[in-house]
Amino acid sequence: MDRLHVDTVIFGGGVTGLWTLDAVRRSGRSALLVEGHRLGGGQTIASQGILHSGLKYSLAGVLTGAAREAREMPLLWRRCLLGEAVPDLRGVTVSAEAFHLWGTQSAASKLGLFGAQLGLQVTPRTVPRAEYPTVLQSCPGAVYRVDEQVLSPQSLVTALAASQQDVMLQLDPATEVEFVLQSAGQVRQVRLHSARSGRTLQVEPQAVVLTAGKGNALLRTRLGLDARAMQLRPLHYVLVRGDLPEFHGHCIDFHKTRVSITSARDSRGRMVWQIGGQISEDGVKLDADSLIARAQLELAAVLPGIDLAGTEWTTCRIDRAEGATVGGARPDSYRLLHEGNVLTVWPTKLVLAPQVAQAVCAALPAGAGHSLQPLEQALAAWPRPSVALPAWEELRRWVPVPASPRRHAA
Repeated sequence: MDRLHVDTVIFGGGVTGLWTLDAVRRSGRSALLVEGHRLGGGQTIASQGILHSGLKYSLAGVLTGAAREAREMPLLWRRCLLGEAVPDLRGVTVSAEAFHLWGTQSAASKLGLFGAQLGLQVTPRTVPRAEYPTVLQSCPGAVYRVDEQVLSPQSLVTALAASQQDVMLQLDPATEVEFVLQSAGQVRQVRLHSARSGRTLQVEPQAVVLTAGKGNALLRTRLGLDARAMQLRPLHYVLVRGDLPEFHGHCIDFHKTRVSITSARDSRGRMVWQIGGQISEDGVKLDADSLIARAQLELAAVLPGIDLAGTEWTTCRIDRAEGATVGGARPDSYRLLHEGNVLTVWPTKLVLAPQVAQAVCAALPAGAGHSLQPLEQALAAWPRPSVALPAWEELRRWVPVPASPRRHAA
């Protein structure tokens, strides 16, 4: 059995775990990351990749806690994407430098668009009608441009993982990880057993960090901690592919995002729209076919004149993990719990990953100067996690639409 003293062991290889791993190592501490499946395969790859600046959280005309938390973060992301700050994210695909914001004809929608301009670093700018995107040409109301970037989540995970391959292991936390506890939340040893390589590694960490999203519940239970500190917010979103224009935008109805659309090309060059927003929350109660029918009517309503003939549709369910709140309300910010030598974090938004990593580093003990160098050869034989694929590359059931869906008024 190989033995290793390490400052930090991180569980979970989504954007938060990877950004935290980078930050911990840059702070001079040694670290290992354990991922149970594929990097980003929980919430990160399933996200729409929008770097929110607080816009969608202030639509009711109030600068909420969520808006305050998010409004400064896109500036840091821009510096990283330009290679002016760490981590260097110049390899990340920026799908769009901005998205469009428009509303239905309802008075509530107009109020929401007005409220979106409250207290933000990035505010909507009116688009002249001659410059409306093709899909918004028939919209009767105003259209705005919002300078919030949209990233490819897969390329983001790939970029963050590129320089960390030597310290990432793929192991199933349920069967290949054993915790030796001094007391609840106080970890003495983490024993890693690789079924594939036949190797065993005994790790003695100063701290354990849980960034595994939904997987935090199992890990906390095994560490003697309360899994009820976490709540799940299920989503059921829609994917449509075919002869579609590239488009990124939100349709607003008062203080809610009625429909949120982002675009990407699949491996065969087809345009894929990922449709989230309120419809993905309401869709939790619907089966796939019912949600597809609902989404077709919604697109016909919010994008008058759109032709969806020849497109194909599917749906995907995802559970968003959050720190528990009274009554299950949506939390305004990330949650960080420090119990013994275990830190558990639940970010609520992709854009907050740098803030979460900074908070974790501030809560960790000073590094003991442990080095992974003596075990580089041993670690080389261990399995490494690959990057997850987007849902549209793996889902097999797609429903064709031979004719444009029935129109109805918004």
